[in-house]
Amino acid sequence: MLLAVSALILAGQAVRFDTRMRPQFTAVQIGRTSEATRDGLAKFAATEFGRRIIESFAGAEYRITVEEEPVKDGIGLAPEPGIATLVSAHDHARRKSYQLILDPFVFPEMPKGMHPLAEMPASPADVMALAWAGEMLHIWFYAQGISLPHHPRLDFQDDWSTIAAELGMPAVRHDDGEPPFRRAWFRGRRP
Repeated sequence: MLLAVSALILAGQAVRFDTRMRPQFTAVQIGRTSEATRDGLAKFAATEFGRRIIESFAGAEYRITVEEEPVKDGIGLAPEPGIATLVSAHDHARRKSYQLILDPFVFPEMPKGMHPLAEMPASPADVMALAWAGEMLHIWFYAQGISLPHHPRLDFQDDWSTIAAELGMPAVRHDDGEPPFRRAWFRGRRP
């Protein structure tokens, strides 16, 4: 059984979720997107906070177009919408559109002799789960009429801490620093 169609548009088609919030990708979505992007969405949607964010965008009021492309100095990006979209946040009759950009190819192959640190991303799917979480969190703030910057806000950081913990990666920060996998490896034997 499927829930209502979500606001997430991936490969030109709306993403559908089953009653357990597992994404049900179409053949087009599977053929035109990376496995890491799809697995990352599944991991994000499996968390309580992820479900809450995705469900908050259900219905015709919102459209979130998801694209895969390189992101300079990061793993994802949710560009701030125009002022008209921010101002209309509480006008539920007006449709609001957002863009979400993911870079599923940013996670390099782990160098020989390196191992992932505990509570840090260990795979491309982990990195994409973090990207989905971080950029959807930005869009969630935009949908409340809150413009950038978000990173210094205590409520943003509290929400980020919650979702990172639910993803099993509580050590990952969401700030203006380097991508999380750069701090995620160590040399030597796995503990």
